Amino acid sequence: MARISRRQLLVAGAAVGAVGFPAARVLAAGSGTAAPEAVTQAQTPLPSARIPKYVTALRTFPSRVSGASFTTRLVEAPQLVLPSGMYPPDHTDGTWVWAYQVDGRPPSWPGVSVEATRGTPTTVTYVNALPRSSRVQPLLTVDQTIHWADPLNASKPSQPYTGPVPTVVHLHGAEVQSAADGLPEAWFTADGRHGPAYTTGSATAQNATVYCYPNTQPATTLWYHDHALGITRINVLSGMAAFYLVRDKFDTGRPDNPLRLPAGAFEIELMLQDRLFDTNGQLRFPDGSNPDADLNGPPSNPSSHPFWIPEFFGDAMVVNGRTWPTLAVEPRRYRFRIVNACNARFLRMNLTDPANASSTTPPSAVACWQIGTDGGLLDRPVRLNDPADPNAPKLFLAPSERADVIIDFSGLRGRSLILTNDGLFPYPSGGPPDPNLDGQLMRFDVTQRLSSTDTTYNPATGAALRGGQNQPAAIVRLANPTTGAVAAGVRPTVKRQLVVFEQETVDCAVSDTNDGPLEAFLNNSKWNGLRDGTTTPIAGGKANTGLYITELPRVGATELWELLDITDDAHPIHIHLIQFQVLNRQNVDVDGYRAAWAAAFPGGTFAGQQCDGTFGHTTYPAGQIIPGYGPPRDYLTPNADGALGGNPGIGPFLTGPVLPPDPAEAGWKDTFKINPGMVNRVLIRWAPTETAIADAQPGLNRFAFDPTAGPGYVWHCHILDHEDNEMMRPYIPVK
Repeated sequence: MARISRRQLLVAGAAVGAVGFPAARVLAAGSGTAAPEAVTQAQTPLPSARIPKYVTALRTFPSRVSGASFTTRLVEAPQLVLPSGMYPPDHTDGTWVWAYQVDGRPPSWPGVSVEATRGTPTTVTYVNALPRSSRVQPLLTVDQTIHWADPLNASKPSQPYTGPVPTVVHLHGAEVQSAADGLPEAWFTADGRHGPAYTTGSATAQNATVYCYPNTQPATTLWYHDHALGITRINVLSGMAAFYLVRDKFDTGRPDNPLRLPAGAFEIELMLQDRLFDTNGQLRFPDGSNPDADLNGPPSNPSSHPFWIPEFFGDAMVVNGRTWPTLAVEPRRYRFRIVNACNARFLRMNLTDPANASSTTPPSAVACWQIGTDGGLLDRPVRLNDPADPNAPKLFLAPSERADVIIDFSGLRGRSLILTNDGLFPYPSGGPPDPNLDGQLMRFDVTQRLSSTDTTYNPATGAALRGGQNQPAAIVRLANPTTGAVAAGVRPTVKRQLVVFEQETVDCAVSDTNDGPLEAFLNNSKWNGLRDGTTTPIAGGKANTGLYITELPRVGATELWELLDITDDAHPIHIHLIQFQVLNRQNVDVDGYRAAWAAAFPGGTFAGQQCDGTFGHTTYPAGQIIPGYGPPRDYLTPNADGALGGNPGIGPFLTGPVLPPDPAEAGWKDTFKINPGMVNRVLIRWAPTETAIADAQPGLNRFAFDPTAGPGYVWHCHILDHEDNEMMRPYIPVK
C-alpha cells in the first residue's frame, strides 16, 4: 500500500472535503450514507488573509493576581480578538470565548496572570459557570467516539455533544499533590456532575473545586489550562488558559530584584496560539462539516471518528488573545515570559528587521537571549538568532514549552521588528507556514521614549544567572548538557524503553491509499491500561483507582527514560509533578526496530474498533502489531538492554552518534520534544529540583507533600488532539 505523509494527507483530504462535505453534514465518502450531524450552527470561513495585521495593541497584564486565596470562575464572555472593523454589525461585542474570570476581574483570554510567592501556598476555588445556552458550544464539536469525560453517560457517539461542559484546571509544571493536579477524570460541570477522580481540598459548591498549590519550587513560568478528558483541545482552544508566575527571593518581579532582570512594565507575558475564524468573527474548529481547504481537512478516519482531526492548525496567529498585535517598546531591555499554547503547532521563531530585506535578501535577524526554560533560570543565557551565524539556534517551542527571553531594543530606536515563525507543520513532516500569515506572530515597534537609564542585567555579557552572590544555586546536574552523558555521581536505578506509536488505518469508506491516524499511543497502551476491547490489563500493569498503571517510580528515585518515536511526527511529552533534564537523542533504524517490535507480538483475536466505525473482533497473526495491546512482552521483565517497558531492546538498532540537547534545553524541563526516528532520552528524578544528588534516594520523599497519596498523575503528549485520543497514561510514585 502506498503511504503518504501526514502533510500530504491533510492537504489532499482538505481538497476533497472542500468540495464534498456540505456545511452542516459530513458524508462518509463512498458509502452513500450520511454520517452524523456535526456542528449545530453553520459557519462561513473567514480567510485569515483578510484580517489586517499590526493594527491592534498587545494585551498585557500589568496588574497580576497575587493573593493567598481567590476564586476563578469559568465563564462565557465576548472579547475583541480581531480588529474591531472585522466584526459585522450584529457581532460588535466581539468573539465569544470560554474564559477565566480571576479574582473578580473581567473575564479574559488569556486569563489574568497569577503571581505566587515561593513558600506561600495559594488556594484557588475554581467554579464552572459555563452556561447551557452557550454561544461557543455550537461551534466546537465534541467527538463522542473517542474516550472522553461524557458527563451524561449518553453513549451517543454518532452525535455531537450538547450537554454541560466538563472542565478541570491543571497547573502545568507545578510541584503539587495529585489531588490538586487537575487530573483528566477530575472534571466537574456547571450543573454539579463529577468525574471519577474529582476531589476538592475543602467543602464547596457542587460546580466547583478547591485546589491548594504549595508553591515550593524556585521561580519559574508556569501556566494553567483546562485538562478535561477527551475535550482538552476544545476547551483550551475556546480560551481557557493563563500564566502562573512563581517568584522567589532572587526573581522577585520587582525592579530592585537581586538578579537585575527587567521588571514591572518591562516584563511581559506572551501566549502564542493559532486560530481560525468565521465571517462573524467567531472561533472555528474544523470537524469535517466545516473543513479548511489549506490547513485542516476532514477527519482522516470519518467512519471511525466523524469529527476528530489528528492535529488542529490555524493560520491566524493570536498573541495574548489578539490577532497579530503590536507592542510599542522603549529602546531598552525587556523580559518576555513565553508559552507556546497552540494545540499542535511547533513554533520556530526569529526576530527580524524587515526594513533590511530586499527581493533577494531576507529580513536580517536580531539577536535575543533565552535565560530560562520550563523549570526556571538557566545557569547562563543562550544567544538565539545570532545575525552573524545563520546556523545559530532559534527560539524553538513545541506546544506547552516555555521560554524566558530577554530582547535588547537599545540601539533600535525607530525600528519595527517582526517575530516570525518558520516551523514546519506537522513538525517535521509537514510544509512551511505562509510567510504572510502563520509565518508571522507579532510586531515590536521601538517608538517609546526611554523613560529611565537601563541598568538591568545584560545577557550579551554572558554573565552567570546562577551560582554567584545574590543568585540562586547552580542547576543540580543530572545530565551533562555539553556531552549528552549522565552527570558524575548520578546513577539511575531504572531504565525504561517506551515506544511512541500511532495506529494508522485504511479508512474503508475513503480510499485504499488514505493512511490516516486512528489513535496515538504511549507504549501502545490505552489510557485505562487495558488491552483494547478487553478487561485484560497490560502485562505488568497494577490496578489503581480503576486504572492499570505501568509507570510506578519510587519517590526520590532517578530513572532513565528512552522514548523511541516510530511515528512521522515529533511529540511534546509532558510529565506531571516533576521537572526533568534532557540527556540526549540518537538515530535509530526505525524499519529494523519496527520489524523486531512487530515480531514480538503473540497474535490472537481481540475486540476493537473496526475501520467502519463499529467494534468487533479482529484476529492478528503472530508477528503483527496489535494496536492498543500494550507492549508485546511483560512490562516488568527487563529486555536485553536491561530496560523495563515490555519491548525489544533498542541497542542493536542505534545508528549515528549521541546528540546532546540543544543549548536552550540545558535546564529543568517538564515538556520536551521527542523526534521521529530517534530514541529520545531524559533523566527523571522524583525529587525537587534543588535536591543535591546525594540527598535524592529511592524511597526518601523530599517533597513538602506526599506524592504517593491520592489518585496519581499523568504523562502525555501535549499535542492536544493527541492527548484527547489516548496518547496519555496515568502514573503514580510509590514508596
